[in-house]
Amino acid sequence: MMPEVKKRVRPTKEQWHELNRLLDDVVKIGHTNERNCRCRECTKLNNYSKSIGLLDKEETDDGRWDERKLETKHRHEKDATKIIKLAYQGCNRKEIANKIKRSESYVSKLAMEFDIEIQRK
Repeated sequence: MMPEVKKRVRPTKEQWHELNRLLDDVVKIGHTNERNCRCRECTKLNNYSKSIGLLDKEETDDGRWDERKLETKHRHEKDATKIIKLAYQGCNRKEIANKIKRSESYVSKLAMEFDIEIQRK
């Protein structure tokens, strides 16, 4: 037996207009980054989203984003140590980027973030 696949919900134009109006109300009071707010405006938006089928009843945040942030942080730290070693050997940004197989802008970003001095040639 195959698992049931949810069909994508497509609200009508009128429903989108109403949703945008409710979103504007929420933005006006400044609650843009509050996930579980219980004020009147946020509750209206949540209830309307659920009623037209855009919000599932289940919890949306299952810890994936925290996990991804942590993985990214660890990857940056590992890459930073590689950059430090190569910079100590006298490589420039382009050479470092080629050796660790990342872009030059990524190398520059990490150099700024971890305060790494890279020689200029």
